Formats: sequence, C-alpha cells, structure tokens
Amino acid sequence: MSDHLNNVFIDFISFNENHKQFANLQAPYYQLGFICSVQALPELVDLEQWLSYLWLDGVDISFDNEQQAAEYAKQVLALVSNIQNLYQQAIPLDDLNSQQWLTEQDTLSDYAIQFASGFLVAIELFNDHWVMVEQDFNTQNILQTTILLLSKLAPAENIDQQHVELLAQLPEPVEILRILPQLLSNLAYSAAQNAPADL
Repeated sequence: MSDHLNNVFIDFISFNENHKQFANLQAPYYQLGFICSVQALPELVDLEQWLSYLWLDGVDISFDNEQQAAEYAKQVLALVSNIQNLYQQAIPLDDLNSQQWLTEQDTLSDYAIQFASGFLVAIELFNDHWVMVEQDFNTQNILQTTILLLSKLAPAENIDQQHVELLAQLPEPVEILRILPQLLSNLAYSAAQNAPADL
C-alpha cells in the first residue's frame, strides 16, 4: 500500500524543480525515468557510473557549495533505495502516479515523454548489462515489451514506416501508463532473478 504522505518520487520531482542547479540538470521526469531504468539492470551499477547522465549534455557537474551537493545526493539516494526495495519484491511503482501523465484531452503530457525518454536512454547506455540475461526468454520478453511500449510514449525522431506501423498496433498510451508501474517492477525482478552468478 503506498503512502502518499511520503512519496519519494514526488519529493524527488519537487526537489529538482526547486533546485538551484535546475537549469543544468535533465528534466526531473527524465531523471526519474533514467534512475528507474538503471535500478532495473540485472546487476547494480555504482552511482559514479551514471550520475553524470542526470546533467544536460556538455554541462559540468557542479554545485555552489557542499550543502547543495549533499542535498541533491540525499534525494537521489533516497529514490534509489526506495526503487530497489520495490523492485526486489516486484511491487509496482504506484507512487509514480503514471496514470496522471495525460492531459485533459487524453494526450501524453511532457512528464510521460520525459520519463520514457530517460528510461530508454539508460537501457541503451547500459545495454551490455542487459546482454547478460539475453539467454533468459522471460526477461528478454519483458525487456522488449518495455522498450516497445516506452517507444510509443517517446518515439525516436527518425523512425521508419514499418516502425510507425508497429507502434500503431500497441495499446493506447492510457493503457500503457496503467500497466507501467507493474511492468517496470516485473522487468527488474526478472532481471535480478536471472542475472548470471559471479564466476
């Protein structure tokens, strides 16, 4: 059962929107998608290997002072810890409130597009990690489903006609957003269960 009074996802978004470095960081929902994706990897990746991707391209990671850096790190670590706990038990990420990522006209909001973009970028960046579970049919099936559904939310700019037709056959965005919290948890749980043991 989610506790809406203590929602680390919303806390992270609010913190980012009010952060002095906001102009140098990726959009908050992009960061959220990226972090959710990194935490779903079959093996955990150290923070140092991916934190820089939360900043805009070409912008140095910098803070005005140590306290500012510590506050940002605290928010990121709280989010990471929460996501890991949910993923380990295949509990859906209901506090994402993804079903609210539609406009009043039922079109996708920027939140949905940014989240999907961040998630997909992390999959691409850390593709080598996903190769580790390529022999597991179930994990690969969930991974490919996730990529396809998120690609419908945030399609690439230069996609061919065949890809356009494929995306058109997928569920509508409202349905994708409904199943997204459980889908992401299922992906992470399956990946963790099927990651090869260290040699």
